[in-house]
Amino acid sequence: MNNPQTSTTGASQAVSVTPAASAVAVKAKPRRRGALREIWAEYRRSPQGMLGLFIFMVFLFLGLAAPWLTPYDPLQDQFLAERMARPGWMSYFPAYRNAPVTVDRFLLRNWEVTTADNVEITWGERQDEPVMLVRTTGPGPARLVLESTFDYHSSSPDTFFIQIPYAFVGEGGATGQMVFRFVTADGRSYDMWTSRTFRNEVRWTTQRVDSRDMQLKMRLGFRPLANLAADLINAQGEYRLILELTANAGETGTALFTLGESRFRIPGQLHGLLGADHLGADLWSQFVYGTRTSLMIGFVVALIAVVVGTLVGIVSGYVGRWVDELLMRIVDVLISIPFLPILIVFVAVLGKSIWNLIILIALFSWMSVARLVRSQTLTLRERAFVEAARAAGASSGYIMRTHILPNVLGLVFASLVLQVPGAIVSEATLSFLGFGDPRVPTWGRMLQNAKSFGAFGELAWWWILPPGLALTILAMAFVFMGNTIDDILNRRNREE
Repeated sequence: MNNPQTSTTGASQAVSVTPAASAVAVKAKPRRRGALREIWAEYRRSPQGMLGLFIFMVFLFLGLAAPWLTPYDPLQDQFLAERMARPGWMSYFPAYRNAPVTVDRFLLRNWEVTTADNVEITWGERQDEPVMLVRTTGPGPARLVLESTFDYHSSSPDTFFIQIPYAFVGEGGATGQMVFRFVTADGRSYDMWTSRTFRNEVRWTTQRVDSRDMQLKMRLGFRPLANLAADLINAQGEYRLILELTANAGETGTALFTLGESRFRIPGQLHGLLGADHLGADLWSQFVYGTRTSLMIGFVVALIAVVVGTLVGIVSGYVGRWVDELLMRIVDVLISIPFLPILIVFVAVLGKSIWNLIILIALFSWMSVARLVRSQTLTLRERAFVEAARAAGASSGYIMRTHILPNVLGLVFASLVLQVPGAIVSEATLSFLGFGDPRVPTWGRMLQNAKSFGAFGELAWWWILPPGLALTILAMAFVFMGNTIDDILNRRNREE
């Protein structure tokens, strides 16, 4: 018979030893870091993955900071430079050192009054824009001469133009007239525009004087095909712009001129970081705003495709039977349909909208995700923890949501990253073929315009290469990131 005292003592010794041993065991066991930290630690050790992440961050910065990286609207601001102007940094090369540069002067606040006879100048507003009001102050003739100068030290330009917004109101029989005069550096004076005699009222209008106007050339004594800009701006020095307003108020009348923001522009042959397109629009602004659009399209399409593919794959793999057969046959049919022709037909029917493109591309992008998730689900549903949950009475929805989905998220995330470049390239392809949204700047639209308006024929590489290289480099970055994540997750799954 056992000694009770001895048993109690032994039990008490066992009880007293266990906490100490436990404490030692807990103390000796290293603390396990979170799964995301471990994945990030492995990811950082991959040069390929870090290179892809760096490239992606650069493009993400360009897209988010687009409004601060360029002052121009990619769709509205045109004629900023000469047609297919080269990038501005090419002025560092000897061949383009003296190339014509852009001169852009807003004259309303910069006019210098040289003559003011019998007139009064005040300021007002029209549609929230400042205007100059010139009113006669007494009977008889009145005259106002406004002048602005600019220095030009480049080679002769191909064109220049000026815009003069104005209105006129004459009361009591008052009349008026306007003349725009251009004075060259060597003192030659040309009346570029002489208005008709104003009587009564002239509603708000804008007079545009363009050096390419054949009638203007002939009126000034030049040949119709002459380069008027090169003939007038043919030397380095100071040039003068003169706007003369004359009126005759009669004995009791008054005349009122209203002048808006006049603009004088010489479109240069060098412009910005990436030059200009066929309309003189800034290509850099189109590029950075196109970066934003391409990333948005890529992520939205990838997100839709991954959500649909994951849902179909889990249901098909776990439920099985006729549900699996039906869903997989749908996947097979959609995969067998030629992707690009169907998209072209749908876009032609539904219209050129960026959201139509996103939805259509997503509809044909989820099948590969569904197959991958289904194959993973087929293995997971035979695992012990799934069998235990099923034996405990858990519903199929609960098991798929709680046990299957968390275990396929790594595969889903890798698929998400790899879906992005395909979506971006698909949109660029449709835009290049002319099926993109013309109201949204994209890289594909840049390439489509380059093809349509002669950039390939004239070898305008500054227009063609940036969007083409951006598509290639960004797609490569996502492939690097997706492959790295996929390798890490596969290695962790094998270890488990």
